[in-house]
Amino acid sequence: MLASAAADALGAPHEFGPALDPATVLEMTGGGPFPWAPGEWTDDTQTALAILEPLSRGVAAEAIPDEVTLGLLAWFAGRPPDVGIQTRAVLSEAARSTKSLAEVTAAWQATRPESSGNGSLMRTGPLAIAGSSGSSGSERTELADLARNTSALTHASADAVEACVLWTDAIRRAIDAPVEAEGSVDWVGHVAAGLDLLAEDRRGLWAERLAAVGTTPPEQFTPNGYVVSAMQAALGALAHTEVPADQPCRHLRLAIERAIRIGDDTDTVATICGSLAGAWWGASAVPLEWRRVLNGRAIGALPAMTAADLDRLARLADAGGKDDRIGWPSAERLIPYYESHFPADPLAEALDGSVTVGNVHALAGQLDQVDTVVSLCRMGRADVPAGVEHQVIGLLDTTPADNPNVGFVLDDTAAYVADQVASGRTVFLHCVQAHNRTPAVAAAYLMRTQGIGVDDALDRVFALTCTRPQKFLIDGLRSLEG
Repeated sequence: MLASAAADALGAPHEFGPALDPATVLEMTGGGPFPWAPGEWTDDTQTALAILEPLSRGVAAEAIPDEVTLGLLAWFAGRPPDVGIQTRAVLSEAARSTKSLAEVTAAWQATRPESSGNGSLMRTGPLAIAGSSGSSGSERTELADLARNTSALTHASADAVEACVLWTDAIRRAIDAPVEAEGSVDWVGHVAAGLDLLAEDRRGLWAERLAAVGTTPPEQFTPNGYVVSAMQAALGALAHTEVPADQPCRHLRLAIERAIRIGDDTDTVATICGSLAGAWWGASAVPLEWRRVLNGRAIGALPAMTAADLDRLARLADAGGKDDRIGWPSAERLIPYYESHFPADPLAEALDGSVTVGNVHALAGQLDQVDTVVSLCRMGRADVPAGVEHQVIGLLDTTPADNPNVGFVLDDTAAYVADQVASGRTVFLHCVQAHNRTPAVAAAYLMRTQGIGVDDALDRVFALTCTRPQKFLIDGLRSLEG
């Protein structure tokens, strides 16, 4: 969800534009053909929220199409600036009709059988988050049926429905698959593994379409408002972008940027690409540079949202609408929990003139002294006041398997802290006890800003916290040396 929304916002300024040169720097500047604010997502993510929001409340799968109908109609009633041609046609008719949205779309599609826009494929990702508890045969069939029914609310052609089935299934299996940190990924083969979910007389056609992705540069799949070419462009960007050897998850960023540079429907192709890339590499692969400015409108009367809001809704969707045992991610405050279960004296030590490192128990005393808080542990929604920039980082002090992108996360977080300092801001960096995560990120920051090696950086941090991080975190730091 985070990767697709970030890709959406990154591609928005270039929507309907020409192909972009590889040297073009892509930033979340906003603008484009619609008045998007910097970092604002478009209708791609807005309509995806019509799926994600009921899933975050634990709504059962069989009720999702009805809930999505209500969400899409509420979104359309709010006069969004960007609505696809086919989506606008069926939603405007449904708003005046006594028939269901699916009935209106079926009648509309019957008179325009060739119409197969990409408007349902761009929003299908959230279905895979909670579509099933796994990837067994029966669960995959149930999710495929849900994808068909949800697509057909606005896009009922065989091409549109089947594209959603294939892509949703690929996302689900990517979520369930163990992360392979090394080597290339057979992206085309991964999607093609879902052909068994299609009718037998349609499998050959789609096999040819997917095979073409493997032999054709993604830049040739344009224009891409057609659902098939949009899917081919997104998959091609994944398949033809090399997986970096040093930090493999950087493939997510590189593939999304390549999807945007194809041109035409840039935000949608990037959104589709980002949904599968994010499912494969994980939320920790989405650059903090993108997440910190990501924002957008939701549906109905819901307020403007941030990346943290998307993260919370997606985690609730994944858990059937329920918080974990300590009330996260919905809890307003988690500091009382940490104080009762991990009691300690406050620790806050100056790493340099702008960065202070410590534990969660020192946070309250730091809030009136710093501009930015970087939390390396779960936090309540109100533990840090709105006037202080707050980033929660997905780094766990458990096992290497729980941190497949550990080198990237350390590097990405250190770069963010350095950028804050360069902007004249002060930062408090903390986890619960400052035993593992805090010293690891603090060392990564010193390596980046002072050009010192791992051992020197760890010694500097040990002098402040009296702790050294676990071996896998130190190994992550060593991957950054030089």
